Amino acid sequence: MAEIVRAEEAARVRPVLWRDFPWSRTLDAAYLPAPLNADTGRWVWRTATSRFTRPGFWFLVATALVAMAGSSSLEVQFYVPALYLLGMWLPILIACRAFRPHVSLKAEHVRRIAVGEVLEVDVEVRQEGRLGFVPVTVVPHRLPSGLQPVPHEGAIAPPLRRGQTASVRLSLACRRRGLHSWRGFRAETDYPFGMVRSHQTHSGRNQVLVYPRFTPMVGLKVPAGRRYHPGGVALASELGEAFEYIGNRPYREGDSVRRIDWRATARLGEPIVREYREEYFMRVGVVLDTHVPTGDGPAASENFERAVSTCAAVGDFMARSDYIVDIFAAGPTLYHLTAGRSLAYLDQILDILACVDESEEEPFEVLEPEILRYLSRITTIICVFVDWSELRQGFVDRLRREGAGVKVIVVRDAPCTMDPAGYRSLPIPVVSAAMFEAGVREL
Repeated sequence: MAEIVRAEEAARVRPVLWRDFPWSRTLDAAYLPAPLNADTGRWVWRTATSRFTRPGFWFLVATALVAMAGSSSLEVQFYVPALYLLGMWLPILIACRAFRPHVSLKAEHVRRIAVGEVLEVDVEVRQEGRLGFVPVTVVPHRLPSGLQPVPHEGAIAPPLRRGQTASVRLSLACRRRGLHSWRGFRAETDYPFGMVRSHQTHSGRNQVLVYPRFTPMVGLKVPAGRRYHPGGVALASELGEAFEYIGNRPYREGDSVRRIDWRATARLGEPIVREYREEYFMRVGVVLDTHVPTGDGPAASENFERAVSTCAAVGDFMARSDYIVDIFAAGPTLYHLTAGRSLAYLDQILDILACVDESEEEPFEVLEPEILRYLSRITTIICVFVDWSELRQGFVDRLRREGAGVKVIVVRDAPCTMDPAGYRSLPIPVVSAAMFEAGVREL
């Protein structure tokens, strides 16, 4: 079995586009769009958004403009108001240092959540300093672009005396699928002038895995191939034997003593044993198409996200049925997970789908050898494609020639490269954006 890539290893920093950029002081500057994600741009961003309030930022801009005008010439006495403005900054900076928060923070939240849901974070604030009358605001520190605080201002803790504690709740909107990490929380205050924020950072490893959003299916037609997976529960679980009972028969040499039916033995006067047979399970492979060509724009990425959600719905349906499931996906990393009964839970399937990424290259060159390696033990292949083309049709034909039952689902809003209706030997449903939003309950 191919190496299962952990979600933690799949998480990467992805700078966002300008149109999608959340202008928030809680955002990690590593996610800034180019060229602001250079070292200088990050420092400017953190200083302008985290240190200064909005009135303080514009007051700083006004001070800089007047100072520049006053330094250009001594004939026009702009240097006089410039000195006044610079002098006003002195008590502001002193107060920023004097009223710095001294608190301890402890946060708790769930580790898994779906796209579009709101992550509730409960933060316990404990006052460690003597300035308990200073109001403190708790905000997340350096959030990834996939999480957005609601509201942006954070949560305000009530005034606390030294040693007292209070609980506040932060809300983070989960905007993107994936493993999201952030570096803890900040306790801030702009007391007393409301110009500059002094803060205390509490670093820590905070993570949440955001699953793809999907509608649970109530029906899925799974075609059966010419192979079954023998062994049943014995191979699908490590919980012990659970074979199907078919009747009794006379004892034969070599039979296990544990299978003797003592009641039947006493009644008939000869050794009688219980006879069992192994159950047969279907082993289903689910193949996710990750190909998103460069330059296709946001529509292609949205198709891919809907395909991931459809694959999650298929995995959820299989997890609720007596199937052994193999998830195959190839982007920048090859993913292969075998699930079924106690081998893995739905959470482990969703862990893979939460972090699978788009691929600029066609993934079938990497996927096909891995699938063929296990095809002799797989009964049915369910393909979730983002397009229908000659390459995908050839891939499906090769799987069918090997004897596997194949079901194809195309998730696409625009017309396909080839018309799926032209492939008459296999019905191919096409899931559009409208169908997906309405909820696909049966395929």
